[in-house]
Amino acid sequence: MKLDEMHEIVKAITYKPGWSIDLHLDRTVVDGAPRESRPYIQISVDATAEAAKCPFTGQVAAWKGGKRYLSEHMCRQEIVGACLGAFKDAEMHEIHEWFKYKGRSIYNPHIDPDALVELVKYKRNLNVRENAMSMEEST
Repeated sequence: MKLDEMHEIVKAITYKPGWSIDLHLDRTVVDGAPRESRPYIQISVDATAEAAKCPFTGQVAAWKGGKRYLSEHMCRQEIVGACLGAFKDAEMHEIHEWFKYKGRSIYNPHIDPDALVELVKYKRNLNVRENAMSMEEST
């Protein structure tokens, strides 16, 4: 699929007010010269969207989601599906930030993975039922 076809597909997709998805080209350097290469899609959330409010500071700021690279070998359905997946991932990111237990965002995607490694080193920090593997009920 050609880049202009990808662009037409992506620009036909809409979501909530303040949310958009755009097609971009990665810029790489080959032999010292900048060159555009792989196409990717990326979610943008502007300051008017409800999701622009930070769950930690309360400040409102526009933000962008992660990149999803596309291939020239993709069909329309795959590109549309990748766009849907990008919106799902952005929403799940927000859910994980906003969901709190005892006032803390315990599923926050911004938690340092090295800090989590330290936490799970100790068996006392794991919470598992005694019969979790067998699921056998005691009588």
